Amino acid sequence: MIITTESVERFESKRLSNTEKKAKPGKKSKKYFPPKSRFNPNDYSLDDWMALGLSVKQSQAILNFVQRGIYSNSALEKIYVMPTEVYDLIKDSTYYEKQITEYTVIKDSVVKPIPLLEINSASKEDLIELNGVGEFYAKQILKYKNELGGFVFIEQLLEVWKMRLETYEKLLPQLSIDINKIKKINVNTCSIEDLRSHPYLDYYQANSIIKMRMQKDGYNELQEILESKLINEEEFQRLLPYLSI
Repeated sequence: MIITTESVERFESKRLSNTEKKAKPGKKSKKYFPPKSRFNPNDYSLDDWMALGLSVKQSQAILNFVQRGIYSNSALEKIYVMPTEVYDLIKDSTYYEKQITEYTVIKDSVVKPIPLLEINSASKEDLIELNGVGEFYAKQILKYKNELGGFVFIEQLLEVWKMRLETYEKLLPQLSIDINKIKKINVNTCSIEDLRSHPYLDYYQANSIIKMRMQKDGYNELQEILESKLINEEEFQRLLPYLSI
C-alpha cells in the first residue's frame, strides 16, 4: 500500500474536523465596562447601555423598562435582564431626579380601576380581548409561557417570537403576574429532556446538571448548579425562578 502526501493531508483534515465536532462549548464570560461619568439611567440611550457591554437585546429591554421612569437604584436592580456585574459597576455613578406625583381631583365622580389580566393563568380568549393582541400574538404568548413554565417578569414578553415593541408597550398596563403559578423543574427528579426543553438551557448545560446530580447523589441546594463550567452567574439567576429541589 502506497501512502501519498495527499492521503496524509486528507486524513489529518478529517481528524481535525472530527475533533472540532466533538468539542463542547466552554463557559461564557462577558466583559463589562463602568460608565465614563455620573448619569441618570432615565436619560441613557440604547447606545449608552450597549457601551457598558450589554447586548442589543438586554439594552433594549432595560430601555423599555426605564422609559416608564425609575427613581432609585433599587428599581434599577430589579430589572431582570440587568446582570449583577453591570449593576455593581454603575450603582455608585447613578443619580435620579425627584419623583413628582400629580393628583387630579374629580368632583362627584368615582374612577374605577381597570382590572388587570393575570398572564400566567390567561387563556387565548383572555389575551385576544386585550388591546393590541390578536390571535397570532395570543398563540405566541401562550406557547412561550408554556415553554418557560410561566412568566416571572413582564419584560419576558420581549422574548416572545416576533413581539414588536409597540405591541409590548400596549400590553404593559393591561397585565399582572402571579409568580406562584410558575411551574418549576425539580433538578433532583427531572430528566435531561425536561431541562433541555427550557428556553434558558441548551443540551450541554442540561446534560451538565444531570451529570453533576449523579455524581453528588442529588443536589442539596440549587446554588450547587453554579459548579458547572457551562453555566455562568447571569444564566443561573435567569433560570433560578424555574428550578426547585
